[in-house]
Amino acid sequence: MIEITPILAAVVNCYVGCNTGSPDGQTLHVLKCDTESGKAEIAQTVTGLQGTTYFAFDRNARNLYSYIGENVDGTRRGTLVRFAIGDDGRIGPMTRLAALPCEAPCHVALSPDESLIGFAAYSSATAGTLPVSGGDLKTVVHPNVGMGPNKKRQKKAYAHCAFFTPDGSRMGIVDLGTDRINFYDPSTMRPMPDMTIHADPGDGPRHVVWSRDGRFLFVVNELGNSVFSFAFDGKSFSRVGKWSLLPPGADGEATKASAIKLTADGRILMASNRGHDSIAFFAVDTEKGTLTLRSIEKLVGSFPRDFELMPGEKFMVVGHKMSNEIQIYGFDRAACSLKPVGKPIPCWKPLCFKFRPSDARP
Repeated sequence: MIEITPILAAVVNCYVGCNTGSPDGQTLHVLKCDTESGKAEIAQTVTGLQGTTYFAFDRNARNLYSYIGENVDGTRRGTLVRFAIGDDGRIGPMTRLAALPCEAPCHVALSPDESLIGFAAYSSATAGTLPVSGGDLKTVVHPNVGMGPNKKRQKKAYAHCAFFTPDGSRMGIVDLGTDRINFYDPSTMRPMPDMTIHADPGDGPRHVVWSRDGRFLFVVNELGNSVFSFAFDGKSFSRVGKWSLLPPGADGEATKASAIKLTADGRILMASNRGHDSIAFFAVDTEKGTLTLRSIEKLVGSFPRDFELMPGEKFMVVGHKMSNEIQIYGFDRAACSLKPVGKPIPCWKPLCFKFRPSDARP
């Protein structure tokens, strides 16, 4: 653990989740970032964990919800956990909330009213919800029915992402294996098939992000290297359009799309390409939900699993998973361009970045 002093003026906390398998169990870090200079340094490392690949904050930044992998009776199982966050942003004690009947999830989300944790476990296609206080765990397993045509990557159902509708009344689970997004009543995990979203065959949907007003859902397709836009009227979805994340002639077979994000005002959508090692930028028509490609920016490292703009949006934090490093980039919004800032920060397979909500507020 390294203690550092604030670098210049606006120092904020970015929380970093890393891939399981770290030889020293260092899979959760606090990255101190200066929003004026772009300087960054790891200020705290939590050791002895395998997991925390993705996580969710409550709005007051007092709790960080995630998961870990544990050996239960000789079988690897997942456990939903909560970390206390101090006033200084340091990660405090961990509380186990519930042991799961499956492996460690690949994604968690917090309901809008912060009463439920939603999760998706990739390999077993298990999804569910749990009250933040623990207790009444509800789960469902996606059946291996209606597989996509990609024989290598769509052999079965794969639950890749959990998210809630803006009013919290429904939870969506993105299934890469079946090219669908399934919806459930989060209090019971009862299926709501009338809301199902269908991607194109072989697209392999991965993650989503809502427009700032909740009228549009943007879906990044891992296998199709594309992004969908769907209009949402509060009850159902209608397709708006689909856009490629790669330039003409790029090798789509060697690339897997990954993260999808929006700028604070919702007017620029960003998505990362692993393999092509780039981030695609789109202008968003906030009234129509359509996208216009602005640029596709190549990166200096390998396999950008996740990224996040620092508060103020002058800089971007990118995790180069296969390079085992974090790289800071200067972000020119007008040009939608990226420029490396400083040297890479060594880090075991970084996968997820979240800025502390209290730091990120304008």
